[in-house]
Amino acid sequence: MVELLKMSNLRILIHNVGHGQAVHMFMPAGQTVVIDLGRSANFSPLEWLREQTNTIDLLIITHPHGDHIDEILLLEKMGFTVRQFWRPGQLPRDEVYSQNQGSYKSKLDAYFKMSDSYTAPIKESENVGNPSVSGGVSINQYASSSCGVSNINNHSFVTVLDYRDVTVVIPGDNEQVSWSELMKERDFATAMNRVNVFMASHHGRESGYCAEIFTEKPDLCVVSDGRVQDTDARQLYSYHAKGWRVHKRNNGSSEKRYCVTTRQDGSIDIEIGLNPNRKTYLSVEID
Repeated sequence: MVELLKMSNLRILIHNVGHGQAVHMFMPAGQTVVIDLGRSANFSPLEWLREQTNTIDLLIITHPHGDHIDEILLLEKMGFTVRQFWRPGQLPRDEVYSQNQGSYKSKLDAYFKMSDSYTAPIKESENVGNPSVSGGVSINQYASSSCGVSNINNHSFVTVLDYRDVTVVIPGDNEQVSWSELMKERDFATAMNRVNVFMASHHGRESGYCAEIFTEKPDLCVVSDGRVQDTDARQLYSYHAKGWRVHKRNNGSSEKRYCVTTRQDGSIDIEIGLNPNRKTYLSVEID
Protein backbone atom coordinates (compact mmCIF):
# COMPACT_ATOMS: atom_id res chain seq x y z
CA MET A 1 0.00 0.00 0.00
CA VAL A 2 1.13 3.53 -0.74
CA GLU A 3 2.56 5.82 1.90
CA LEU A 4 0.48 8.68 3.21
CA LEU A 5 0.83 12.22 2.00
CA LYS A 6 3.39 14.89 2.61
CA MET A 7 1.94 17.92 4.36
CA SER A 8 0.68 20.65 2.00
CA ASN A 9 -0.32 18.03 -0.57
CA LEU A 10 -3.73 16.57 -1.30
CA ARG A 11 -3.75 12.78 -1.58
CA ILE A 12 -6.65 10.83 -3.08
CA LEU A 13 -6.62 7.03 -2.92
CA ILE A 14 -9.13 5.14 -5.03
CA HIS A 15 -9.06 1.65 -3.60
CA ASN A 16 -9.42 -1.53 -5.61
CA VAL A 17 -12.58 -3.08 -4.14
CA GLY A 18 -14.00 -4.85 -7.17
CA HIS A 19 -17.66 -4.01 -7.65
CA GLY A 20 -17.91 -1.20 -5.12
CA GLN A 21 -16.51 2.21 -4.34
CA ALA A 22 -14.10 3.37 -1.65
CA VAL A 23 -12.15 6.62 -1.87
CA HIS A 24 -9.92 8.00 0.90
CA MET A 25 -8.65 11.56 0.80
CA PHE A 26 -6.09 13.24 3.02
CA MET A 27 -6.26 17.02 3.22
CA PRO A 28 -3.21 19.31 3.39
CA ALA A 29 -4.40 20.44 6.83
CA GLY A 30 -4.46 16.84 8.07
CA GLN A 31 -8.14 15.89 7.85
CA THR A 32 -9.36 12.57 6.46
CA VAL A 33 -12.28 12.43 4.03
CA VAL A 34 -13.94 9.18 2.96
CA ILE A 35 -16.27 8.77 0.00
CA ASP A 36 -18.28 5.53 0.21
CA LEU A 37 -17.62 2.36 2.15
CA GLY A 38 -17.16 -0.39 -0.42
CA ARG A 39 -14.90 -3.38 0.12
CA SER A 40 -13.78 -6.54 -1.65
CA ALA A 41 -13.55 -10.11 -0.40
CA ASN A 42 -9.79 -9.66 0.06
CA PHE A 43 -9.40 -6.07 1.19
CA SER A 44 -11.05 -3.79 3.76
CA PRO A 45 -10.33 -0.09 3.17
CA LEU A 46 -11.49 0.76 6.70
CA GLU A 47 -9.11 -1.76 8.26
CA TRP A 48 -6.31 -0.13 6.31
CA LEU A 49 -7.47 3.35 7.30
CA ARG A 50 -7.71 2.40 10.98
CA GLU A 51 -3.96 1.80 10.93
CA GLN A 52 -3.53 5.46 9.94
CA THR A 53 -6.19 7.22 12.04
CA ASN A 54 -9.31 6.71 14.15
CA THR A 55 -11.00 9.88 12.90
CA ILE A 56 -12.98 10.45 9.71
CA ASP A 57 -13.45 14.19 9.51
CA LEU A 58 -15.94 13.93 6.66
CA LEU A 59 -17.80 10.83 5.47
CA ILE A 60 -19.66 11.15 2.18
CA ILE A 61 -22.05 8.39 1.13
CA THR A 62 -22.94 9.07 -2.49
CA HIS A 63 -26.15 7.01 -2.20
CA PRO A 64 -27.32 4.07 -0.04
CA HIS A 65 -26.76 1.06 -2.29
CA GLY A 66 -25.12 -1.92 -0.62
CA ASP A 67 -21.84 -1.74 -2.51
CA HIS A 68 -21.38 1.85 -1.29
CA ILE A 69 -22.13 1.19 2.42
CA ASP A 70 -20.69 -2.31 2.74
CA GLU A 71 -18.39 -1.44 5.66
CA ILE A 72 -20.71 0.84 7.60
CA LEU A 73 -20.99 -1.59 10.54
CA LEU A 74 -17.20 -1.40 10.97
CA LEU A 75 -17.28 2.31 11.80
CA GLU A 76 -18.47 1.70 15.34
CA LYS A 77 -16.84 -1.70 15.70
CA MET A 78 -13.40 -0.29 14.89
CA GLY A 79 -13.83 2.84 17.01
CA PHE A 80 -13.95 5.50 14.31
CA THR A 81 -15.13 8.99 15.17
CA VAL A 82 -17.05 10.54 12.26
CA ARG A 83 -17.18 14.32 12.58
CA GLN A 84 -19.27 15.20 9.52
CA PHE A 85 -21.65 13.06 7.47
CA TRP A 86 -22.94 14.04 4.02
CA ARG A 87 -25.59 11.91 2.30
CA PRO A 88 -28.65 12.35 0.07
CA GLY A 89 -31.49 13.43 2.30
CA GLN A 90 -34.64 13.18 0.22
CA LEU A 91 -34.88 9.43 -0.38
CA PRO A 92 -37.87 7.53 1.09
CA ARG A 93 -36.71 4.68 3.29
CA ASP A 94 -39.05 2.14 1.73
CA GLU A 95 -37.59 2.87 -1.70
CA VAL A 96 -34.04 2.49 -0.40
CA TYR A 97 -34.79 -0.87 1.22
CA SER A 98 -36.68 -2.13 -1.83
CA GLN A 99 -33.80 -1.25 -4.17
CA ASN A 100 -31.27 -3.23 -2.13
CA GLN A 101 -30.84 -6.93 -1.54
CA GLY A 102 -32.35 -8.19 1.70
CA SER A 103 -28.88 -9.14 2.97
CA TYR A 104 -28.07 -5.44 3.34
CA LYS A 105 -30.90 -4.74 5.83
CA SER A 106 -28.67 -4.43 8.91
CA LYS A 107 -26.31 -2.11 7.04
CA LEU A 108 -29.18 0.04 5.82
CA ASP A 109 -30.53 0.15 9.37
CA ALA A 110 -27.14 1.46 10.52
CA TYR A 111 -27.07 3.96 7.65
CA PHE A 112 -30.43 5.46 8.59
CA LYS A 113 -29.62 5.44 12.30
CA MET A 114 -26.44 7.33 11.57
CA SER A 115 -28.25 9.69 9.21
CA ASP A 116 -30.81 10.53 11.92
CA SER A 117 -28.04 11.38 14.38
CA TYR A 118 -26.29 13.94 12.12
CA THR A 119 -28.84 16.72 11.89
CA ALA A 120 -27.11 19.74 13.42
CA PRO A 121 -25.73 22.27 10.90
CA ILE A 122 -21.97 22.43 10.53
CA LYS A 123 -20.25 25.68 11.44
CA GLU A 124 -18.27 27.10 8.52
CA SER A 125 -15.26 27.35 10.84
CA GLU A 126 -15.40 23.53 11.24
CA ASN A 127 -16.62 22.51 7.79
CA VAL A 128 -13.98 20.35 6.08
CA GLY A 129 -15.42 21.41 2.72
CA ASN A 130 -14.34 24.96 3.48
CA PRO A 131 -10.88 25.65 1.99
CA SER A 132 -9.87 27.77 4.99
CA VAL A 133 -10.37 24.65 7.15
CA SER A 134 -8.95 21.95 4.89
CA GLY A 135 -5.70 23.62 3.85
CA GLY A 136 -6.96 25.16 0.62
CA VAL A 137 -9.10 22.26 -0.64
CA SER A 138 -12.65 23.16 -1.60
CA ILE A 139 -15.16 20.27 -1.42
CA ASN A 140 -18.61 20.73 -2.93
CA GLN A 141 -21.35 18.21 -3.55
CA TYR A 142 -24.09 18.29 -6.15
CA ALA A 143 -27.18 16.13 -6.51
CA SER A 144 -30.32 16.14 -8.58
CA SER A 145 -33.49 16.63 -6.54
CA SER A 146 -35.92 16.47 -9.47
CA CYS A 147 -35.35 12.85 -10.55
CA GLY A 148 -37.90 10.27 -9.48
CA VAL A 149 -37.06 7.99 -6.55
CA SER A 150 -37.68 4.75 -8.45
CA ASN A 151 -33.93 4.70 -9.19
CA ILE A 152 -31.86 6.03 -6.29
CA ASN A 153 -28.75 6.02 -8.49
CA ASN A 154 -29.99 9.30 -9.91
CA HIS A 155 -29.88 10.93 -6.48
CA SER A 156 -26.19 10.13 -6.01
CA PHE A 157 -23.94 12.89 -4.76
CA VAL A 158 -21.26 14.13 -7.13
CA THR A 159 -18.26 15.47 -5.20
CA VAL A 160 -16.12 18.20 -6.74
CA LEU A 161 -12.69 18.90 -5.24
CA ASP A 162 -10.63 21.94 -6.17
CA TYR A 163 -7.05 22.41 -5.06
CA ARG A 164 -4.29 24.52 -6.60
CA ASP A 165 -6.10 24.88 -9.95
CA VAL A 166 -6.72 21.12 -10.19
CA THR A 167 -10.30 19.80 -10.19
CA VAL A 168 -11.31 16.22 -9.41
CA VAL A 169 -14.91 15.01 -9.87
CA ILE A 170 -16.11 11.87 -8.06
CA PRO A 171 -19.74 10.76 -8.62
CA GLY A 172 -21.73 7.85 -7.29
CA ASP A 173 -23.87 5.80 -9.67
CA ASN A 174 -25.44 8.72 -11.52
CA GLU A 175 -27.15 7.84 -14.78
CA GLN A 176 -27.93 10.00 -17.80
CA VAL A 177 -31.12 11.59 -16.46
CA SER A 178 -29.37 12.94 -13.36
CA TRP A 179 -26.34 14.11 -15.34
CA SER A 180 -28.68 16.08 -17.62
CA GLU A 181 -30.30 17.71 -14.59
CA LEU A 182 -26.95 18.50 -12.98
CA MET A 183 -25.68 20.17 -16.14
CA LYS A 184 -28.47 22.72 -15.77
CA GLU A 185 -26.76 23.96 -12.59
CA ARG A 186 -24.31 26.68 -13.55
CA ASP A 187 -21.75 25.91 -10.84
CA PHE A 188 -21.66 22.22 -11.71
CA ALA A 189 -21.43 22.87 -15.45
CA THR A 190 -18.56 25.27 -14.74
CA ALA A 191 -16.80 22.56 -12.71
CA MET A 192 -17.09 20.16 -15.64
CA ASN A 193 -15.49 22.81 -17.85
CA ARG A 194 -12.33 22.70 -15.71
CA VAL A 195 -12.19 19.06 -14.55
CA ASN A 196 -8.76 17.41 -14.67
CA VAL A 197 -9.57 13.96 -13.26
CA PHE A 198 -13.02 12.48 -13.75
CA MET A 199 -14.13 9.30 -12.04
CA ALA A 200 -16.62 7.37 -14.13
CA SER A 201 -20.11 6.92 -12.74
CA HIS A 202 -21.68 3.53 -11.93
CA HIS A 203 -18.36 1.67 -12.10
CA GLY A 204 -17.80 2.61 -15.73
CA ARG A 205 -21.00 1.03 -17.04
CA GLU A 206 -22.74 2.50 -20.05
CA SER A 207 -25.74 3.32 -17.83
CA GLY A 208 -23.62 5.93 -16.08
CA TYR A 209 -22.12 7.42 -19.25
CA CYS A 210 -23.36 10.77 -20.52
CA ALA A 211 -21.54 12.48 -23.40
CA GLU A 212 -23.04 15.91 -22.74
CA ILE A 213 -21.10 16.42 -19.49
CA PHE A 214 -17.79 16.47 -21.35
CA THR A 215 -17.93 20.07 -22.49
CA GLU A 216 -14.15 20.04 -22.00
CA LYS A 217 -11.86 17.03 -21.97
CA PRO A 218 -10.42 15.99 -18.59
CA ASP A 219 -6.81 14.92 -18.48
CA LEU A 220 -7.68 11.45 -17.18
CA CYS A 221 -10.71 9.28 -16.49
CA VAL A 222 -10.80 6.71 -13.69
CA VAL A 223 -13.03 3.62 -13.53
CA SER A 224 -13.62 1.77 -10.25
CA ASP A 225 -14.92 -1.58 -11.44
CA GLY A 226 -14.82 -5.31 -10.86
CA ARG A 227 -15.11 -7.86 -13.59
CA VAL A 228 -15.41 -7.05 -17.29
CA GLN A 229 -19.02 -6.34 -18.21
CA ASP A 230 -20.94 -6.23 -21.48
CA THR A 231 -21.83 -2.62 -20.75
CA ASP A 232 -18.26 -1.49 -20.08
CA ALA A 233 -17.84 2.12 -21.28
CA ARG A 234 -14.08 2.49 -20.76
CA GLN A 235 -13.45 3.15 -24.44
CA LEU A 236 -15.96 5.99 -24.39
CA TYR A 237 -14.28 7.57 -21.37
CA SER A 238 -10.88 7.17 -23.04
CA TYR A 239 -12.23 9.03 -26.04
CA HIS A 240 -13.17 12.03 -23.90
CA ALA A 241 -9.81 12.32 -22.11
CA LYS A 242 -6.74 14.29 -23.21
CA GLY A 243 -4.36 11.79 -21.64
CA TRP A 244 -1.98 12.03 -18.68
CA ARG A 245 1.34 10.41 -17.78
CA VAL A 246 0.70 7.69 -15.20
CA HIS A 247 3.48 6.15 -13.10
CA LYS A 248 3.74 2.51 -12.05
CA ARG A 249 4.86 1.85 -8.48
CA ASN A 250 6.05 -1.69 -9.13
CA ASN A 251 8.72 -0.89 -11.72
CA GLY A 252 9.05 2.90 -11.86
CA SER A 253 7.93 3.17 -15.48
CA SER A 254 5.37 5.62 -16.83
CA GLU A 255 3.11 5.93 -19.83
CA LYS A 256 0.42 8.21 -21.20
CA ARG A 257 -3.02 6.89 -20.30
CA TYR A 258 -6.51 8.10 -21.06
CA CYS A 259 -8.38 5.86 -18.64
CA VAL A 260 -7.17 3.83 -15.65
CA THR A 261 -9.20 1.18 -13.85
CA THR A 262 -8.91 -0.36 -10.40
CA ARG A 263 -9.51 -3.81 -11.87
CA GLN A 264 -6.61 -3.55 -14.30
CA ASP A 265 -4.31 -1.16 -12.44
CA GLY A 266 -5.02 -1.78 -8.74
CA SER A 267 -5.35 1.09 -6.31
CA ILE A 268 -5.02 4.51 -7.89
CA ASP A 269 -3.03 7.16 -6.05
CA ILE A 270 -3.56 10.80 -6.99
CA GLU A 271 -1.43 13.55 -5.47
CA ILE A 272 -1.75 17.30 -6.00
CA GLY A 273 0.85 19.66 -4.63
CA LEU A 274 3.73 22.00 -5.40
CA ASN A 275 7.01 20.98 -7.00
CA PRO A 276 10.36 22.49 -5.90
CA ASN A 277 9.77 25.36 -8.34
CA ARG A 278 6.49 26.15 -6.52
CA LYS A 279 4.39 25.09 -9.48
CA THR A 280 1.32 22.87 -9.16
CA TYR A 281 1.72 19.24 -10.11
CA LEU A 282 -0.73 16.38 -10.55
CA SER A 283 0.77 12.93 -10.00
CA VAL A 284 -1.07 9.65 -10.71
CA GLU A 285 0.39 6.31 -9.65
CA ILE A 286 -0.91 2.77 -10.12
CA ASP A 287 0.27 -0.68 -9.04
